[in-house]
Amino acid sequence: MIILTALKEEIPTLHKEDNVFVMGLGKVNAAMYATKLILEHTPDLVINFGTAGSISDDFTHGLVECTGFIQRDMDCSPLGFCKHTTPYEDDGHMIGTPEIVCGTGDSFLTDAGELPSLGVHIVDMEAYAIAKVCRHFNVPFRCFKYISDKADESAGDDWSTFAHSKAEKLFIERINTL
Repeated sequence: MIILTALKEEIPTLHKEDNVFVMGLGKVNAAMYATKLILEHTPDLVINFGTAGSISDDFTHGLVECTGFIQRDMDCSPLGFCKHTTPYEDDGHMIGTPEIVCGTGDSFLTDAGELPSLGVHIVDMEAYAIAKVCRHFNVPFRCFKYISDKADESAGDDWSTFAHSKAEKLFIERINTL
């Protein structure tokens, strides 16, 4: 098992473990590191942990396990393709199942726009990319996100003052049950 996270701040003590890797922010870093680490370590499971903004009243705080992932910033609709779908791929717009959907994009979201109406519950910047790499290499993937903000106009301040050690503690308790 390997654990991937975007920032050391999100895992204040776990980042020192041999199977925990800090990737940096965004989909490109996530895809690059997930690929590299899967090829180097051949894990039996990849876990992504980090913070996320909630855009659903159903998930306003605490630790959630995401079941589905979309690319919230993929938009080729001017070319006739559905939003959130990568053109010329047969896999559809979502990886996983719709119970708790994480919309991944390369922006820190402060306005959910249409995403709640599309079934997105939370937003982050890495999970979709990791899920896609894991699917490609047939490696099981699980994703746990701690809700740090409401992905609204105060999200930046909320994330900056967030108690990451509290979130890490709940994540450690959860992975110890796996």
